[in-house]
Amino acid sequence: MLRVVDRLQTLLVNPVAGRLLRTPLHDLLSERVALLTLTGRRSGATIRLPVQYEQHGDTLTVLSRPSRRWWRNLNEGAPVRIALRGQDRHGHATVARAGSAVVVTIRLVAEQCGPPADRGRLWRRWTKAVTLGEIAGFAVPAVVAAQVAAAEWTWLGIGPLLQGAAIVMAGAVEGAILGLAQAYVLRAALPVIPTRAWVRATAAGAVIAWTVGLLPVVLGERILRWPPAVLVLLGLTLLGSMGLLQARLLRGQVRKAWRWAVASAGSWLVALGAFALVTTPLWQEGQPGWLVVAIGVLGGAVMAATAAALTGAAIVCLLPVPVSGASVAKAR
Repeated sequence: MLRVVDRLQTLLVNPVAGRLLRTPLHDLLSERVALLTLTGRRSGATIRLPVQYEQHGDTLTVLSRPSRRWWRNLNEGAPVRIALRGQDRHGHATVARAGSAVVVTIRLVAEQCGPPADRGRLWRRWTKAVTLGEIAGFAVPAVVAAQVAAAEWTWLGIGPLLQGAAIVMAGAVEGAILGLAQAYVLRAALPVIPTRAWVRATAAGAVIAWTVGLLPVVLGERILRWPPAVLVLLGLTLLGSMGLLQARLLRGQVRKAWRWAVASAGSWLVALGAFALVTTPLWQEGQPGWLVVAIGVLGGAVMAATAAALTGAAIVCLLPVPVSGASVAKAR
């Protein structure tokens, strides 16, 4: 049975975990799992596998079952490489037996700093990743909205409320996908911000924004009788909720993190305007559902590219300026 489990782990789990550990989203696993690279003692082949570890200072401890064979390449001690919490480290591994377990001890060598991040490259990566992430994310509420609009949701007379709830839940999925896309790029520059926290903040902001945006659908013309100050506050909440929640995570990492909330709100205001310019002339009464979805996705693509480019410029401006050796020499 253990051989079957080992085989399934090697074929199915290890490739997915290994690829994830090499991306900026590694922190979804890397608190306990690292990607170990070693050389086959006889074959000379490169062996890569994710391993669970415990760290004490510059020493990692990895436990394995004797039925696993990879550790045998380290019997006499061997150099290894390890992707540890997003950083490539070198070390020397030794093996010992402890009852029914194999203990692999890896002593890490001194860490070296890499070159400062290229801001232009960061903006391009952000724009590309966030555009694709928002297109994929926005497709979820677009499809859901088209489906619930076509359905006769009149059960107990609360159709609009059920429609709104379905779209808000789809909006949470959109926020999670967008948060993952943003975190994929952002963590290359700010690795201290956890992916899970950023995704939660983005999804929560999306839920708030969709809830506010759907109030006219649920309440109808009654919302027009609300005081203008309340309507203005709702508009600010719609635009600023996501950026405000994300800015809380940026505090202490960038100067004046509140500017991210302002920049994000402004970017989404422009992006929503672009969405309206594209979709308003195209959407007509009585259109088939597939056409409604197609127009929504087209508008979402324009909105996504606009928001991605503007928020990318904002995050690049907010990041601290890296200090190079040449700059330090001039300062001296």
